Amino acid sequence: MNKVVSMALDGVAITLPSDRDHRTLVVDYNATAAPFPSDKTVIDLFRDQVMRTPDAEAIRFGAATQTYRELDARSNQLTAYLNSAGVGPGRIVALYMEHSIEVVVAILGILKSGAAYVPLDVATPKGRIATILKDISNGTDGARPVAVTQARLQSSISSDLADVFVLDADFGSISDQPDTNRPSAAAPEQPAYIIFTSGSTGTPKGVVIEHRSLVNYIWWAARMYSSGEALAWPLFSSLAFDLTVTTLFTPLITGGRIVAYLGDPGVQNMVVLKVVEDNAVDIIKLTPAHLAMIRGPGLATTRLRKFIVGGDDFKSELARETSTAIPHPVEIYNEYGPTEATVGCMIHRFDIERDQSVSVPIGVPAANMGIYVLDEGHRPTAPGIIGEMFISGVGLARGYYQRPDLTDERFVTTVDPRDGISTLRMYATGDLARWSADGHLEFLGRADHQVKINGARIELGEIEARLLNHPHIQDCAVAAMAEDGIDRLVAYYVSSTALAAADLRAHLAEQLLQSMIPTQYVRLDRMPLTSNGKVDRSLLPPPTAQNNETAEDFAAPETETEKKLAALWGDLLKVKAIGRHDNFFELGGSSLLVTRAMARMRKSFGVDVQLRNLFERPTLAGLAELIDGMRWVAAAGAAAPSSNGPTEEIEL
Repeated sequence: MNKVVSMALDGVAITLPSDRDHRTLVVDYNATAAPFPSDKTVIDLFRDQVMRTPDAEAIRFGAATQTYRELDARSNQLTAYLNSAGVGPGRIVALYMEHSIEVVVAILGILKSGAAYVPLDVATPKGRIATILKDISNGTDGARPVAVTQARLQSSISSDLADVFVLDADFGSISDQPDTNRPSAAAPEQPAYIIFTSGSTGTPKGVVIEHRSLVNYIWWAARMYSSGEALAWPLFSSLAFDLTVTTLFTPLITGGRIVAYLGDPGVQNMVVLKVVEDNAVDIIKLTPAHLAMIRGPGLATTRLRKFIVGGDDFKSELARETSTAIPHPVEIYNEYGPTEATVGCMIHRFDIERDQSVSVPIGVPAANMGIYVLDEGHRPTAPGIIGEMFISGVGLARGYYQRPDLTDERFVTTVDPRDGISTLRMYATGDLARWSADGHLEFLGRADHQVKINGARIELGEIEARLLNHPHIQDCAVAAMAEDGIDRLVAYYVSSTALAAADLRAHLAEQLLQSMIPTQYVRLDRMPLTSNGKVDRSLLPPPTAQNNETAEDFAAPETETEKKLAALWGDLLKVKAIGRHDNFFELGGSSLLVTRAMARMRKSFGVDVQLRNLFERPTLAGLAELIDGMRWVAAAGAAAPSSNGPTEEIEL
């Protein structure tokens, strides 16, 4: 019998799955129990690999390399140095470093000491760093946190807020320490890392991940992606993005190699282009936005054969284009999972013949994880009924650092959906989903005001809270809007006078990450409200060239090329007036818009404008001048008579 049961409870009609659907979608779907070394930490797994392949290359950065034996010894020295300064179990170390061999040494050294690390993106504003350090201090009875950094970044961390270790400046003292193995102070139930994500109250919240949860994920990822091979993985994404955890630890427990890449200041997102150009890795984990940047002819000669895509909705067309662009067989995986579930908790391998829906499915649960679609009463939903996704299993975070109220709200203990009798701890994701008639899980987006922009999870409330701190703003709302496949943050504000977009961006940049700063700003006379007095986001007007605020100190375009380029940028960025000194990226030029800008500029001006040209000359006047030079060279070459004599090189 496969009958859907409908009933009323407290006057509310509910639809329960049939017995067969319950068995298939709730019980069998979540039969994911699998053995893993639950008594070990990731440090134990790394040391096991050092014993197996001591002389294999573990990491490379430019021309510098280290073997597994050398990486183990260097991190042992750092552990001894940290121990001598009182760092050990129960301590939390903020890690504020650029990609390098040293940053991996630091992570291993911190973990070996028994402390947990807090990765901070190098673009994190000073104000946000201070907020996180104060939060750490409050959670350790006022004990000063420790920060590990590099000399060129040291000025961003106040010595009043943390004991600062400058890894390159302190190298002499560190290298004097013993490099031999000592018993690791890390334990499975201890925190391994804390990642601070956007918080709806205006304050970032720290997600605490224990070693046991990390080991469960990495053990599963090693078997899913490496499959016994020693692969080369690129370390290019932000350390503060938990997507990077896969790239850090999976190669180090499988005999693989980390290849580290350093992005250029201000255009960190473009470093993925270096990875493809370098052609030194076999597998890559990246967001759909990153994948969209590298698709095309450049993949025809790539050695990449495995793609792990996560952090955002993954369109099937993008997966299809990637698969067909590469002449050799490739594996493309869609990995879903919030930070609170230790990186990833669901997986689907893309099939170019079978996967014909708009988005690549998010698949099935990972090892020792459970996925449930529940109604408001925490009851399983029937096929076709929308519910909220809940996650259970070994990978669940301990909770939010120093936020017991939020932990209790999002990590709930309720009746186990499988048997309706026992209890189960689950994380309420805030993501909506439903079961299709043929038994596939359909991801439907967010149920709240949390959004994802280029893979980064963002609480709109945190941006709004910061905007309201501006002395001239009386009310505001921030919305995520999609146009032509591009997701953008748009800020709406009420003030007595129009405010320059540059002023608002500067105000937000004091506390917020770059990914959280809206690209467009619209002034309203008043916020549209619902009947119960809340902001009616459905009535917020889309940004147009007419209502989007311009930058301060406007200087109008002068040359014909500047005017033509300004019109092109304005149409692309939805900015009403673009000045000579305006910066493409500061106006909202995201990674996906860059590729569109390139195509339009090449078509409009008839010259081969390159990506590096825009990065090197991001202002309207600077790029227009370069385009004029390129057009002059092209015209001169076409007009010049054929000659076998010497040629003159002209440097632009």
